[in-house]
Amino acid sequence: MNKNTIIPNLIIIGDSAYDTNKFICEDSSHFFKTNYGGAGIYSSVPASIFYRVGLVSNAGGDFSIDRLKKFNIDLRGFHTHKDERTSRFYNILRTKDRQERETVAEYNERLTATFDDIPKEFLKAKYFYISTMLPSNQKQIIEKLRNCNPNAIIGVDTFEGYADLNETREVFDLVDIAFVDKEFSNLIQCKSKTKVIKLGKTGCILLDREHAQKFDATVIENVVDKTGAGDCLNGVFMNLIANGYSNEVALKKAIEIATLSIKDFGILHIKDRIMTERGEER
Repeated sequence: MNKNTIIPNLIIIGDSAYDTNKFICEDSSHFFKTNYGGAGIYSSVPASIFYRVGLVSNAGGDFSIDRLKKFNIDLRGFHTHKDERTSRFYNILRTKDRQERETVAEYNERLTATFDDIPKEFLKAKYFYISTMLPSNQKQIIEKLRNCNPNAIIGVDTFEGYADLNETREVFDLVDIAFVDKEFSNLIQCKSKTKVIKLGKTGCILLDREHAQKFDATVIENVVDKTGAGDCLNGVFMNLIANGYSNEVALKKAIEIATLSIKDFGILHIKDRIMTERGEER
């Protein structure tokens, strides 16, 4: 059966971008590394390792989609706009553990994914994950999804710049699954039935009808690049529960994959990284 006749259980909606990171070495020297970025890519690539996933995203004419085609991602919702420039994020990593950073964004708002970018066939999916973007955009997508697919399970995330906005809280009250950084106390109290509280390098807390439980992560001493680790966790968790895994099992696996993701640059390495780790365990 042609893969394009099958609708993935999970559709991820989010940005595609280029990330350029400036890494400070122990001897105070530095180097630059540019990778595929954006929350849409950071969540869909690792999610696709387990089951096929649909991606809804926009990029400029300067974006090369070829490497994404090597993953189990349905790209019918990926739109390239030849006259636009792909968003770019420049991160200066200031500490040895790569935990502190300064970010400068060249964000192309015209490439923000909207409901209208979702292929009609994708609207029949069971699960949707809306990654970090303006809460007004998230809210519009959620409301339109609810109108055409009332039974859809929707997950959402945000980031520091939007966490304290009233509209962000409204968004989190509308969804079924909320991914919340531990610092965002306002969002921890949202009405979402399932909450994944992200604690950073130490793990997560799962709050749902059956759990109020902490799941530990293996602390990595030599972090290479933690960009997108939270997006990675979200995508894996969503795709596993979309394909029948319990919240508990899905979160354990998502934490494991997110931990592996910080051992190298970007996210495209993750499939090979998993195979390497499994080989070393034998």
